[in-house]
Amino acid sequence: MDEILYVAVNPCILTQKKTIAFRELGTFYCNNKTIVKTIEKETFYTLPNDCSPKTTFTISKVYERIHAIYPGLQMENVGEKEFIIIYEEKKKKNAVTEVLKTVFVSIICFLGAAFTVMTFNEDVSVGRIFDKIYSFLMGVEKQGGSALEFCYAIGLPIGVLIFYNHFHRWKMKEDPTPIQVEMHTYEDQVNQTVIAMESREGKTIDVD
Repeated sequence: MDEILYVAVNPCILTQKKTIAFRELGTFYCNNKTIVKTIEKETFYTLPNDCSPKTTFTISKVYERIHAIYPGLQMENVGEKEFIIIYEEKKKKNAVTEVLKTVFVSIICFLGAAFTVMTFNEDVSVGRIFDKIYSFLMGVEKQGGSALEFCYAIGLPIGVLIFYNHFHRWKMKEDPTPIQVEMHTYEDQVNQTVIAMESREGKTIDVD
């Protein structure tokens, strides 16, 4: 066959089914659309009942399964050489539990951020700096609070919200937030570590 099938498999596939179809793996492209439609409907792999939450596969396993359908088909990989399928059982979400988790995490984050800000302020002596600025501008010693502390207290949370660029569903711009970037980096590092460990232990599913 003269057609070439381009295969772009995602690095991490999340599924709640034991039977994984080719269409769940990623993107397939070929000039012959019939080939793509036929392959996407086929089953790539069926996870065993005692499977681990994360199963690693090589791209060669994908080639092997496709060649079982189209023996003479040429393929070119434009995606990952190894990928992970994460199986999660479908669980019914408990609204009360989700709210409690959110409240707990919010309290921890609030207390941690407050402690960090207070530690920073004490370390760089923000209070004394404000006193000196006030004395320099007004010519008298500052007694109690002033507009400096007020503006600092208002500007700090606003600055944090602008920096993280995410407050509920409202965003100032479409760029990923710093948290999203860090989470993506963490997820990528976890996936690469899992692939390396599975390969070292000989658990990666390759061609038969």
